Parts: sequence; structure tokens; C-alpha cells
Amino acid sequence: MRLNLSTVHVGMTLLSPVSSLEAGIHLTNEHLRLLRFLKVEEIDVSPIERMTFTSKEEQILCGQVLQYEKHYNQWEERIAPNPYEGLEFIHHLFRQDVPLSAVVHFFTHQPLRKNHVIYHAIYRALVARALSKYRGDEHQLQFDYGIASYFADASYAKIRKWSHMRYFTKMERELLYQHPLVSASMLPSSQILRGRVYQLIAEHHERLDGSGFPKRLTERELNPASPLFIVADRFCQLTAPRTFRKPLSPEEAYFYMWQNKAYDGEALSLLATLLGFYEMGRSVLLSNGIRGTIHAYTNRVDQPVVVEATGETEYDLSRLNEIHIVSFL
Repeated sequence: MRLNLSTVHVGMTLLSPVSSLEAGIHLTNEHLRLLRFLKVEEIDVSPIERMTFTSKEEQILCGQVLQYEKHYNQWEERIAPNPYEGLEFIHHLFRQDVPLSAVVHFFTHQPLRKNHVIYHAIYRALVARALSKYRGDEHQLQFDYGIASYFADASYAKIRKWSHMRYFTKMERELLYQHPLVSASMLPSSQILRGRVYQLIAEHHERLDGSGFPKRLTERELNPASPLFIVADRFCQLTAPRTFRKPLSPEEAYFYMWQNKAYDGEALSLLATLLGFYEMGRSVLLSNGIRGTIHAYTNRVDQPVVVEATGETEYDLSRLNEIHIVSFL
């Protein structure tokens, strides 16, 4: 379909070559910035496809889970984390470029596991990498997100026997709240790991409004790279099963975070775009109680044009600040 550039979103596939961009590429924010700079008005694109892993791709990912488990078990035996193992692991994990929809489908359909930390580390790394890539970040930052995810919960190896429990003693709860700092302190004294990676680990449970832990930092105090990592961590946490609660669906997790000022709006919008939440024809519920379907895109993925179910009224949410989508039907 041919769309005005203002309605084109990250993740769509370019069908016809434009300037230096070849047909078949998945558009990133960097591509869109280039097209705006060139003052391109319209391009041919196809909407985002929801994909799943092939059986071979699943086998590869399961093998990587087992490899990470070996590293984690070493930490449990009080063997210090090896930075070279981490760098090599993330290199292999990121070698293949997989769509975010396939990653989310795989991890949200895993059975309940006692030691969920191992799956969470890989899930979070792949989600953060996808968001970072389509935001147009440099490769080094994408890799830093992976390394941070690899080490972020290393301290859980010290408390593995009870980390899956729902109720904790005061001491155990305090250790849980301090685990980002404990994990960061376990990093080897390397300049590569002691900079941005250290901060990503230490801040991955903070919130933009200062409601997080362990230091209750606000958005101004966070490393500029942390808000995206925080969104990836929380999304993965909410959508994976735990012993004490059922997982939320990806859409439910998104709306839970979207309605909360503690999370970065740009990262959430990117997440919704890459997962195809706001697809054409999808039934939605508006904040004014009206049910309708998504009829057209605007320049904001979370503010499309919605047509009431009766077909009588059209709502351009980009022009209506008081009305927004609250759930998908």
C-alpha cells in the first residue's frame, strides 16, 4: 500500500526502492529520518507481519538457553562471572536478526519454570536489542543492552533457592531490592563493562517517576540509555509466567505500562509498533466507552483514526487529547 510518510511506522517493509534505500528492508527510525530529510512524501510499504520461529530456530534458541544456564550455575557455585563468556554469548545470541513478534511468542508460551531468571535474561536481551535497533541506535548500544541483560540478575545465583517465592523475610526482601547494585558490583573491573553497562544493570528496576528501586532515581538522574532497558525488563517480566501470578498478554502488559507515567513513551510506542498492536481493522475500546475499529494511521502509532462500530462517527485520536484507546477487543 502507498502511504504518506507521516503515517509510515517503524517495522514496515519497503516495497519500492527510495533514494539509497532498497526494496525489502524493514524500516527503522534512522530510515524514516533520512526520508524526512530528503522530503519524500509517499512510499510503498507493507504492514508489519506477526511471525513465529521455525522448529530449527526454536532449537537454536533452546540451545542458547542451556548455554546460559551453564554460566548461571557457575555463578551459583561462587565462580566469578567471566566477561569473555558474556561477550561471546551475546555475540552468538545477536548473530541472527529475529523479529520481535517471534521472540515474544516463544517466551510467552514457555511453561512455568522454577528458575525463570535464565529465560528472563535472554528474553530481555532480545527485546531490548529489537527496540534499540529499530530506534536507530548504534551497534555498540545494542550490544551493551545484551551484555547488561546477561549480567543484570547474576546476583540471583546467590539466592536461587528462594528467588521464586512469593513471601520473603525482611532481610531477603532487602537483598531483592538491592540485587541490581549487587549484580553490577559483580562485574569484572573492565572499562568496557564499568561504564554504560554498569549503569544499565544498576538502573534496570528504576522508574522515570522515581518510584523504582534501589535508589529511586528519576528520569533526569538515569543514564539516557536506561529508559528503554527498563521498558524491556518490565515487559518481559509481566508477560512471562511466575509461580505466584498468571502472565499478562503482550497487549495487557503494554497498556499497563502505557497508562503509567513510570515508563518511557517512545520505547512503548516502538514496542507496540513492532508487535503490530495497532493494525488496521483491529477492534478497540476508547476511553469514552465507544467500541470501534482502527481505520487509518496518523503520525502517532497509538493515536490512529478509529471508526465507531455503527460506522456513524470517526475519531481522529491525534486531534482528541481527551480520548484514547484503553484496550483491544
